[in-house]
Amino acid sequence: MSWRVFGLAWALLFVLAVSFALATPISAAPDEPAHLVKAASVVRGQLVGEYSDAGQVVQVPRYIATARERTCFAFQPKTSASCTSTSGGPQSDIVDGSTSAGLYNPLYYAVIGWPSLIAQDAGGIYAMRLAGAAACSLFLALTAAMIARWPRPGIAPLGLLVSITPMVLFLSGTVNPNSLEIASILAVFVGMLSIALHPQPDLLASRAAIVMSSAAIAVNTRGLAPVWLVVAIATPLILVTARQAGELFRSRIVWLAVAVVAAATGLSVLWLSLSGSLTAGIEDPRDASDPSVGESAATGFIATLEQTFLLGRGAIGIFGWLDTPVPAAVFFVWSAFIGALALMAFVLLRGRRFAFAATLAGTVLLLPPLIQGAYIAGGGFVWQGRYTLPLLVCLIVGVAAVLADRLELERGSLERLSASAAALWAGAHWYSFMTALKRYGVGADGTWVELLLRPEWVPPGGIVLWAGISLVGAAAVAAGAHLLATVRLSPTAVVVGERSSVRAARG
Repeated sequence: MSWRVFGLAWALLFVLAVSFALATPISAAPDEPAHLVKAASVVRGQLVGEYSDAGQVVQVPRYIATARERTCFAFQPKTSASCTSTSGGPQSDIVDGSTSAGLYNPLYYAVIGWPSLIAQDAGGIYAMRLAGAAACSLFLALTAAMIARWPRPGIAPLGLLVSITPMVLFLSGTVNPNSLEIASILAVFVGMLSIALHPQPDLLASRAAIVMSSAAIAVNTRGLAPVWLVVAIATPLILVTARQAGELFRSRIVWLAVAVVAAATGLSVLWLSLSGSLTAGIEDPRDASDPSVGESAATGFIATLEQTFLLGRGAIGIFGWLDTPVPAAVFFVWSAFIGALALMAFVLLRGRRFAFAATLAGTVLLLPPLIQGAYIAGGGFVWQGRYTLPLLVCLIVGVAAVLADRLELERGSLERLSASAAALWAGAHWYSFMTALKRYGVGADGTWVELLLRPEWVPPGGIVLWAGISLVGAAAVAAGAHLLATVRLSPTAVVVGERSSVRAARG
């Protein structure tokens, strides 16, 4: 692993996540009030709380318990965040609070909930977001550092860049276990991919340690995480030859990693079975009247499959309470990114690599419908695009990785491709960020002039500050990915299959 790349990537990705953390109003993320109450209760020793019709009841600071009162703008895109207010009384007083996340695995909440033990007001919510941003950006940085050590990364760093959609960064900057699930599953997958694609005995111990630690955390983030973990570990094994497999299973560090991951998975399954959180019903009690409750598994499967691309928009970027989609241009850019990778994979990949890419694509396409089909009878139609992100990020990075040494590109061509993709990513990310900032500052129907000159709501530090930080941060991350993609090629290097040759410079 490249520690220099790790440190720089962690800092830059943290800055981007922090931009969302401080420029997003409190309670303006999916189910954030419930997750805030859960986090504050876990660090106070209340892992579950007492059952009630409104969810689990726990004791937390007033500013946490009343977070749901700040959602006057939820589902109302034309309403700015200026409508929020707080209940009277000392904000640090411990009061009863209810949460629909009370039965969830406590690991994520223990990681991000500790600032609520120190803070006396709503600043503690922002501090909890920063703790989550640090954890998520750490795993994304580990992923970047592993790719940087590959002998010839090629377009793989660009694949990692594309996998970091605006939604990934938005979730990383808010309180929601989906964020840590995505980042840690990706670290597991790339660790396994590094072992399978680029076997280097001197790096096996560090890679196994990353897989082991990332998997132990990932599998305890959300109810479906064990399913994603199986995909992240098993699909890269398609690329492993029989000889490689024999060498791996003679390694003590590999067996240690297997034991630790198995134990962590056992704890996750035990929590799920004892708490019943995976089958507890609909996340938000207001949705109990969902008309799809009671439908057949086949209905759920077909409906989800038909909506694959519509739901996919949520993986790219629908902020807030599903009320703030990124601009159409951003959806177009990511569709072009993913479409280009899919086309190149179909044309260029063969054998194990094609089977690997096809298997990943199959999981992204079929697992969500299968899961929704199994859930619809008791819980209704609940699937959202962001739930597919742990699989989608693995698909994008994985396809880019196996394409890296199948492309026939001279250095100049790769540099132009890389620079174009990086510039598009940075521009699309910043446009998405500014769209969210405008929606909360003046409402979706407000103008950019009103946002800059007459905002109704202003984030801590001001609009111009976070607009500038987001722009610089996006440009720096994009430039770093471009550098990783191009730094190791000789001026006339050409890669075809797994062979590299050098062509004489023309005339």
